[in-house]
Amino acid sequence: MAAWLLFLIALYILPSPVVPIHNSSAGGCAIIRPPRDGGIRYRGLTQEQTWDSVSVRQSRSRCLCLSLLVSQIRSVQILPVDYEIEYICRGNRVIVGPKVRKCLPNGTWTDMSLHSRCLQLCPRVWTSLENGRVAVKPPGPPVEGATLHYSCHAGFILEGRNMTHCTKLGKWDAPKPTCLCE
Repeated sequence: MAAWLLFLIALYILPSPVVPIHNSSAGGCAIIRPPRDGGIRYRGLTQEQTWDSVSVRQSRSRCLCLSLLVSQIRSVQILPVDYEIEYICRGNRVIVGPKVRKCLPNGTWTDMSLHSRCLQLCPRVWTSLENGRVAVKPPGPPVEGATLHYSCHAGFILEGRNMTHCTKLGKWDAPKPTCLCE
């Protein structure tokens, strides 16, 4: 743990030589960009998190060094093997796709073939229907681009549209239907 801390501090103090963007021979991964409308939580760089996969609560004496690291994360271009980053979204948006990525020994991040996006969340109240069923397409949270398909149980009839779409504004494009007794 101390070795990585010294390494990161040295990167900050020393003049900035050319640092390769991808360097699997050094046993690390290049920092990657967050999804649009989102950011990255660098695990282990806050008091509540862990550093270098060691689960210890940071003491006050380490806090100053970690604050320096948090403020200087932009100067670091390579993160160590097994390091994990977590995508976070702004506002009423949720991550669709991998939320956490881990640095692999070959210098790549896990699941890079799967895109992570921050999408607007629509109200979940539309995803249930008294005396009926709701199918979300694609399966998952009701985010922009999702479609809800409504149907009623036997003995009930649908009043309203049988389908609604979640818009880029995080709103459904039709009022919620109801199932009325026949």
